[in-house]
Amino acid sequence: MKLFIATVLTLLVLGVQAKSLDYQLQPRIVQGRNASLGQFPYIISLRYRNTHICGGSIISANYIVTAAHCVTNEVDDEVFDMETRHLSIRAGSIRPRTGGVIVQVAEFTKYPGYHGVLGDIAVVRLAEPLNFTNHISAINLTESDPPDFANVLIAGWGRLFENGPSPRILKYTSMASLSHDLCSMLNPRIDESLLCMMPGRLNPTGICNGDSGGPAVYNGHLVGVVNYIRGDCGGRNPDVFARIAHYADWIRENSDL
Repeated sequence: MKLFIATVLTLLVLGVQAKSLDYQLQPRIVQGRNASLGQFPYIISLRYRNTHICGGSIISANYIVTAAHCVTNEVDDEVFDMETRHLSIRAGSIRPRTGGVIVQVAEFTKYPGYHGVLGDIAVVRLAEPLNFTNHISAINLTESDPPDFANVLIAGWGRLFENGPSPRILKYTSMASLSHDLCSMLNPRIDESLLCMMPGRLNPTGICNGDSGGPAVYNGHLVGVVNYIRGDCGGRNPDVFARIAHYADWIRENSDL
């Protein structure tokens, strides 16, 4: 029990991290731009004991999609669910600490068989429905993957650089989507449930500490959920996302869509 509590406290300080230094679950946007209020009305800040830990996406007034590692902890290769009484979301704000509305989490469902970097997606049910406004609204799930090398938007409140400060305002950037064949050549741990994005060569952007669970968006549809990076943030390796086209039916079955 002491080890479990220590792990949760470490999560609050450092963000959610994978078991290996080579595969880090570090949620942040590197080289991002400031978002404006209402630009990403579907993004939420997932909070543990009132502290931002991850991003997420509104898919209906009652449900959020995020990463499974955002609502669990892993100790000695065993996965523990976080207590929902400590979890809440902030919606309708570009600031992680102020503005918008706060709603408690009622329950969550993680993908069956979630372990490590596979099945890293969860559906969260809110204790009360969100009231949609210009600053709070749902995003539609995609039915297909973005084209190869398409510009995909990502957004989050992760650290600005390695061990740096967290932003006061939501950051966003664009990344290039990769085909499954190309990504699996660059990363042998990729399977059909994952989607890869590559940062620009001249402007190294990407995900990194606090962006986990956040959205990847193409043509106004949710195409991915931030999962993990391999190596350094903004490096040469592709960033990895849960592939919404693969999970769409499961998400619908476990929500009110």
